Amino acid sequence: MLSKEGVTRVQWIALYYLGNDEEFSQRDLADVMNIKESTIARLIDRMEREELVIRKRNEKDRRIMNLVLTEKGKAKRKELLPKGEEFNDIVSKGIPEKDMKIFMSVLDKMVSNVKEHRPQE
Repeated sequence: MLSKEGVTRVQWIALYYLGNDEEFSQRDLADVMNIKESTIARLIDRMEREELVIRKRNEKDRRIMNLVLTEKGKAKRKELLPKGEEFNDIVSKGIPEKDMKIFMSVLDKMVSNVKEHRPQE
């Protein structure tokens, strides 16, 4: 669904999260996407080249690099949101809300377990 729109699944996930906040640090994005910071750096490099995002120094802590969607990035996110919702509807069809909550709780616990046992960068 996304390849027709010229973005990868990982780019869509980043666009989704970045659109939820005005500024998001690279580290926060890596954490929420559960991927290494080095992988996020390459992803953001690509998204910068495509003019979807810019890096901006945090005014309170100059060591932190925040990510901000460009107007093009905001437009792409807005364009893709209905496709994300459609995909969500497809994969969750016929699953009661209480079962989805249990699934999400178990999945969160599994991710937490992996984070506790993976080596630090």
